[in-house]
Amino acid sequence: MTPHRRSLRHPLAATAALMVLGLGTLPASAQPAPPDGQDPMRRYQELGAQAAKADEDLQESQDRLKTRETERDQATAALGRADGDLTQARSAIDRFRPQVEAIARSAMSGERLGNAVLLLDSGSRQEFLDRSSALEILAGEKAKSLNGLRDALGKAQTARATAANARETAQLAANDATLALDQVRTRKKDLDTQIAKVREALGDLPSSDKAKLGKVQDRGSYLGPPGAANDALQAALSKRGSQYEWGATGPSEFDCSGLTSWAYKQAGVSLPRTSRQQYTVGKPVPLDQLVPGDLVFYDDGTGNPGAIHHVGMYVGPGKMVDAPTEGQLVDVRSVKGDGHLMGARRIVG
Repeated sequence: MTPHRRSLRHPLAATAALMVLGLGTLPASAQPAPPDGQDPMRRYQELGAQAAKADEDLQESQDRLKTRETERDQATAALGRADGDLTQARSAIDRFRPQVEAIARSAMSGERLGNAVLLLDSGSRQEFLDRSSALEILAGEKAKSLNGLRDALGKAQTARATAANARETAQLAANDATLALDQVRTRKKDLDTQIAKVREALGDLPSSDKAKLGKVQDRGSYLGPPGAANDALQAALSKRGSQYEWGATGPSEFDCSGLTSWAYKQAGVSLPRTSRQQYTVGKPVPLDQLVPGDLVFYDDGTGNPGAIHHVGMYVGPGKMVDAPTEGQLVDVRSVKGDGHLMGARRIVG
């Protein structure tokens, strides 16, 4: 599916690539629209890199939106619980208040003196004891009412403060979610614009270039170290000839990180969705110590992990298998060129 057919609730994941078979890799950084007369392939590559970055930015915004929506829902639930506690505390106050008011009226009307007279007027010792016991029970019930009201008032005060804090937190979380949604919409619009430019540039390519991009150029065999890395490598190689699709994760169409995550999934290893997220997995590997199955990452030339916009899987000396960008197939191609290879990660081993 293209981004135009995808909902904002389903991230467009990461991204596009930067390598063009036999013609060098995509450039390091996003550039302004090239001037008339620039090499069509060069323009296509540059726009592919820009679209890849926009796709990664969108994915980050969508992840942030999901987090903010979760925080908002949790805050709203906490507010509901706090309001429920406050309602219960108020109900307890309403239950104990009439009893306490009655106690207060009795005290003011001299009931204590009346109780004393009642005891003195007892006709026998047993009657005195019975009346005394009854009065003690009444006193206990009064104390229970007073303590109950005191406890209810304390709980109400606590619940009121908790509810106020929860209400403020819920409002802030809702505001953050709204801002995150606005950012998603803005970045989705930017990605759509970049994709349209890529498609236009692809259409401007000479027919010979289009024909080359539409064919698998490397059907060679490559082996990695025994285990999950080689299993993932063979899975990725088995998808040579598959079409690139923005946000696709297989099994017949892929974007760059969709291919690497799918391949490692076949080997029993779970990877995050985007190339920037995948750069946080495994351990760093010097570029002169790569082995098949390692992931190689490309940025805008700054060396900033937040600028990563492409990932491929190393297959052997100077080559990788990747899903480049719209108009190109999954294939084996050079890891070098005028794109900026910023680093590599070893996922297993």
